[in-house]
Amino acid sequence: MAESGRENEHKIYTAAIIGCGRMGYSLGLDKKREQPASHTMALQENPRIKIVAGCDKSIVAIKQWHNANRGTKVYRSSCAMYRSGYNFDIITVAVNEDSHCIEAIDAIISTPRLVILEKPVALNISQALLIQQTAKAHNVPVLINHERRFAVDYAMALSLLGTIGPLQSIHATLCSSLCVYNPKEEISGNYSLIHDGTHLVDIVLFFLENGTPSSITGTNKYKNEGLLSRAMRMLGQSENYQNTLLHAPILTGVFRDKDGNVRQLNAHYTTEQCPDVTISISGRSRYFSFGVEITGTEGRICIGNGFFKVYRRSESNLYTGFYSLMPDESIVPPTKTLYMSNMVQNAVDFLDGKCELKSTLQTGINALAVLEEIKKQL
Repeated sequence: MAESGRENEHKIYTAAIIGCGRMGYSLGLDKKREQPASHTMALQENPRIKIVAGCDKSIVAIKQWHNANRGTKVYRSSCAMYRSGYNFDIITVAVNEDSHCIEAIDAIISTPRLVILEKPVALNISQALLIQQTAKAHNVPVLINHERRFAVDYAMALSLLGTIGPLQSIHATLCSSLCVYNPKEEISGNYSLIHDGTHLVDIVLFFLENGTPSSITGTNKYKNEGLLSRAMRMLGQSENYQNTLLHAPILTGVFRDKDGNVRQLNAHYTTEQCPDVTISISGRSRYFSFGVEITGTEGRICIGNGFFKVYRRSESNLYTGFYSLMPDESIVPPTKTLYMSNMVQNAVDFLDGKCELKSTLQTGINALAVLEEIKKQL
């Protein structure tokens, strides 16, 4: 934890935002989404945080952001912001995936008390480990915004796992129109395996770990390499790392379009915690959906974007002498998941010295290792 004691309970923490576009700001204007849905609005909502600066290379984006955040300083580059000499408590990095590595490292080197980094950690494990190495060298903690780890509904689902009996299967599904994997987009990360797949894998690990974090295994022959030379390789392929819980996938249902890009896949795993884990990602769908179905010997939990249902074993009204799964009407899902609000509150509580971070650089790297292992089989 960052600090301990009650002396921080009323302190106001200063924050700066790098990237004032979609996740940094404009999703907070979407009237259909649960709010706050952007980093700016989530930080604004917390009375313990004061936003003092914003940065975006787009003049349109930074003007729009500044109009909504009067009294702040604005910059067109993070380097200019750091040269201002302001010592921020929190720096939030909400840029596109292809800029995560460099912007995260620059933020860490400026030594705030905490960096909040939008998912995924980076484009690949090489970049992610470089960020981790930099964070350790400068003693700067990093919170990764895998938002479902902070959501009230997913926390409730986790608390109910023990009530549905030993796990039989976990099936996590992501459907969208974004290509699952296009090797030409390696440099941008513009494919769903990494863009939203990181959320899917992370929440599966969240359920499987259940208090016991996974890790990665593998040999990093560059571990003693200097930061500069390693930075020169950071767009290259990583060493063969594996997640200790989800590894050695069997891929089925791989569908490619006419250009050879992957549009659909299933990755199957067997673990000690659950004998049947399947991660399904489609980029052929004309809709967006995200969900996890967890089946135990006594019941089932279905949770995802817009739904949360729990089913229990009970005497069947369809077949004499049989039991069926019936909805448990006593489970009332929360009206708001508070995913972004709780993420920011976790940051404040951490800085106060009250708790640990719920989504760390290591948990983000763990998810990235799963995704890279899938990608290497394609």
